[in-house]
Amino acid sequence: MTDLNVDVVLLDAGGVLVVPAHEVICERFGAAGFEVDPTRLFEAHYRGVQAIDLAEAEPEVFDDYHRAYAAHVGVDEASLLAAAEVLQGLWHTSGLWRQALPWAAEGLAAIAATGVPIVIVSNADGTVDQVLAEAGLLQVGPGAGVEVFAIVDSGAVGVAKPDPAIFHHALDLVGATPDRAVHVGDAYQYDVRGARAAGVRPILIDPLGIRADADCERMASLTELVDLLS
Repeated sequence: MTDLNVDVVLLDAGGVLVVPAHEVICERFGAAGFEVDPTRLFEAHYRGVQAIDLAEAEPEVFDDYHRAYAAHVGVDEASLLAAAEVLQGLWHTSGLWRQALPWAAEGLAAIAATGVPIVIVSNADGTVDQVLAEAGLLQVGPGAGVEVFAIVDSGAVGVAKPDPAIFHHALDLVGATPDRAVHVGDAYQYDVRGARAAGVRPILIDPLGIRADADCERMASLTELVDLLS
């Protein structure tokens, strides 16, 4: 992976900074009568995203994600549909994606320390700014978390990844050109395809090392990005 000389770092939120809250997932599965292995919830997210990519799912279509997620946490084959319905119901819960990933705070702070502006580009429901602020990770302007330049939420701007328009919107906000930007995301289908269509260099976050099939650069955690910024 070559060094980066960029004017802006674009970051996805889900899978890069946060994942669905583990305690909420366990509570809902338990209430529905499913026993799950809580130690597998971290991996389950990335298995779910891999399933989205393999299915080439449209934005905001999570059926494949939910089945793969449920299977990975220990739900048996016969119960996958019912378990997936539990997750489907949860996906309409505002603030579900609030569990900070282990590298999120450190990675954000290290990127910010380089002086390169950060813009969040997320397929979300219009509340990602509140969720990330309440998690203590980041906000636009001064606050408890890392200060970022802007937050672009598909629910607020009306266009979602992989549509390159959402990336162009983010670049226009900071005044950068696509060739001087990098985007880090966890879904090839949305993040890599969308960034490439916009002319932005994509990096796929792959903490499990399971995405060797992807024809793009990969990194295990957000902290690796800092070593590339020049």
